[in-house]
Amino acid sequence: MQKYLFFCCILSISLFAEICEENYPDKIPLFGDLHVHTALSLDAATQGTINRPDDAYRYGKGESISIQPYKDGIGQRTSKLSRQLDFMSVTDHAELLGEVNICESPELDGYSNLVCLGYRYFPKLAYFYMNGMASLAKPMSLCGDDRKNCKEATRNPWKEIIKSAEKHNAPCKFTTFIGYEWTGAKYSGNNLHRNIIFENSSVPELPVSFYDATSREDLWNKLDSECNKDCDYVVIPHNSNLSNGLMFEDPNAEDYQRIADREPLIEIFQHKGASECIDEEDPYCDFELLEYTDFAAKFTGGDEEIPKESFARHGLNRGLELKNDTANPFRFGFIASTDTHLAIPGATDEVSMPGHGGAGKSLSKKLPKGLPDDIEFNPGGLAVVWATNNSRKSIFQSLKSKEAYATSGPRYIVRFFGGEEINEDSCKLETAISSAYRNGVPMGGTLTKISSKPRFLISAIADQSDNDQYISSIQIIKSSYGDQTLHSEVIEVLDLSDSYQLDETSCMVSGIKKKNYCSVWEDKNFNKDEDAYYYLRVISAPTCRWSHELCNQNPDFCEDHSQFPKSIQERAWTSPIWIDQN
Repeated sequence: MQKYLFFCCILSISLFAEICEENYPDKIPLFGDLHVHTALSLDAATQGTINRPDDAYRYGKGESISIQPYKDGIGQRTSKLSRQLDFMSVTDHAELLGEVNICESPELDGYSNLVCLGYRYFPKLAYFYMNGMASLAKPMSLCGDDRKNCKEATRNPWKEIIKSAEKHNAPCKFTTFIGYEWTGAKYSGNNLHRNIIFENSSVPELPVSFYDATSREDLWNKLDSECNKDCDYVVIPHNSNLSNGLMFEDPNAEDYQRIADREPLIEIFQHKGASECIDEEDPYCDFELLEYTDFAAKFTGGDEEIPKESFARHGLNRGLELKNDTANPFRFGFIASTDTHLAIPGATDEVSMPGHGGAGKSLSKKLPKGLPDDIEFNPGGLAVVWATNNSRKSIFQSLKSKEAYATSGPRYIVRFFGGEEINEDSCKLETAISSAYRNGVPMGGTLTKISSKPRFLISAIADQSDNDQYISSIQIIKSSYGDQTLHSEVIEVLDLSDSYQLDETSCMVSGIKKKNYCSVWEDKNFNKDEDAYYYLRVISAPTCRWSHELCNQNPDFCEDHSQFPKSIQERAWTSPIWIDQN
């Protein structure tokens, strides 16, 4: 069955470009990046990015582009993906699109404003001042009354975003989505940011920014009012690890269904760390954790305890507790992306880590000479969907239904089905996937009012093109809620953690080198009186972290970052499967 699942995926992908008219009812995995910034974003521009949406899409399609630093307008570095993406979206910050345009356009009113002089001559200062004002939804003087000048100046960059997405959208080969980032915040530095992804080219006249809508509810309302009948969208909260415990605040009961519908996914991983969990009893929660609570704390310091409320597992658990007769407000699935600010989507390789610059370069001395990014950051991750074909309609439907998962960069192929009728011999059957769709639900789905112990079909295939990627552990994360009591556990389905060795000098992995796995697991402790969710976590064998890769190449760097781990274990997280009994 393991060989069949892999062969099925590879065969589907190889035929896919030629026969896109045919749907694949068992679906194929598509890898993408839905969090990408270009020179249109203030924070990207003020750190030297000149690549624009067109460049980002060319890069996602596999073309090489130059990146900073620049000398006489020529990039001193180049970057190129080893494998192109299947889909992506440029998501520049809606806030300050107009302000950046004004400060770069001599013909526009406001170009000579003091704020724009700062932008052009003191970009680091402008980064903090302009972002700070935007995070407080405070207009700046260059915008005029009611931000009229800045709203008008937003039109051209928004048109550029739309035009580039339309130009590069190639159904069957490479799918693009029009999108942007709503850079919401609370009490300044607490990140409530969300990416808005539109299904098609029917989009609002201007993006709804934090200036226009200062809460998630206001955002949905404003989007609904400015979308016509052909316009649909999903909102994807990101980077909750820097929300200082605010991303999963309890919504009003009347909004439970709306938040479940409008925010079906969250970004569980990106280059500014992981947002899965912080839990001393779960050792795998320490993966790429940042040591500060929010954006402001990165620059101001402080030793505040990082709240568990900032993490996805808390949000899922809180959803079980809040669920009423209407909905579970936090019934969300998982994706990952890069949050690149160099316009290089999908650049997730540890060996060639180019930096992504998403929180601005630190003003402290913590950045060792020669490293391409702040050392606590990482190369970011990928969003993966199971879709019937590579088109906007199919991928968007998979995003809405949560048949999606996240990886920390490698292209793991993971399937997860649950149901009472899942065949216990599925791993031996060529019809396993079609049978699982008929007799259960895939990742992101919900089982209701079941009476017998559910079974789960688990299949994981390590990145076939990466010779250092092997499966070390596979775990089911389960939380259940009943009689006003929450119980969470990590269930080991496969544990080969003692079977691998990493030579930290050569970065070579030795051991059993397991590439694929398939099994059917039954929850023998299932309680029919409890609601529950289950998600799959696939852990790789240890490999060298990007900073240690550079250390090996440049021994002078080693002492500067000795406090950071030399190795990591990459991973994939599936969207949960829920059981509703009450």
